[in-house]
Amino acid sequence: MQIRSLIIASVLLTSFMAAPLRMQAEDRVVPPTVVSKVYLTKEQKAAKLAERLAQQKAARLAAKPPVDPVVSRLKTLHNRMIAKQELKASELQELADSGDGLAAFYYARKLEETGRASVLPSAVHYYAMASYLGREFALNRMIALMKSPDVTLSDKQAKNGKDALVKLARSGNTTAALGLADMYAIGQPFAQDPAESRKWLMQAAKAGDANAAQKLAQAAMMPQDGSPPDVPAARAALALMIASNEPGKVAMAQTLLARLDATDPTEVSQ
Repeated sequence: MQIRSLIIASVLLTSFMAAPLRMQAEDRVVPPTVVSKVYLTKEQKAAKLAERLAQQKAARLAAKPPVDPVVSRLKTLHNRMIAKQELKASELQELADSGDGLAAFYYARKLEETGRASVLPSAVHYYAMASYLGREFALNRMIALMKSPDVTLSDKQAKNGKDALVKLARSGNTTAALGLADMYAIGQPFAQDPAESRKWLMQAAKAGDANAAQKLAQAAMMPQDGSPPDVPAARAALALMIASNEPGKVAMAQTLLARLDATDPTEVSQ
């Protein structure tokens, strides 16, 4: 009995002594630190924004490829030309040879202005380049030089001019189509080819050129080689004249159609 009492007393004493220790351990727990929100002033915000923008700009510059000095020079020349500043002939040629259609036109015109017949083939080359690159206002001068008997073109120069004209004619440019028709009709600078001439006249007529349609109708009704009139071709050309909706051409086409209807085909050309 005495031993049992001692055991109970020992357990009670141990529990009593452990309780303060647990309390002490709990007392030593450090509560979490409360961090208060930091508010920046306007000046601090502006400084941070400026710093971020500077970093972004530096990153863009670092990723940017180095500037090609040739490209930079051509860009400068182009901007001067657009601003109507005077460029040397050599500078215009440099720009043109880089693929600048406007510079090609200006350089060709400068070559013409020298008055030297020896540079006219080069003028044709640069007018053709300008036309091919979309500067269609170069067409008239190119066509005039190509048709001129005073201008002798190499095969390559003639081909370059023809390629530019064909490209534009097929896209609906009637000036180019009529230019080709005239060149094949007169045999300058290409060999004379009446069939090719009629082909390009038809191209212009279908694109809405009433004058081209009239030439086709006249050629069909009064063939220069003395062959019989081609009445179906004449009717087709006269229909294109009427479709042009030009009052004078429409009236003329209607008169010629009436003549075709009222006469024997062999009498049309008389």
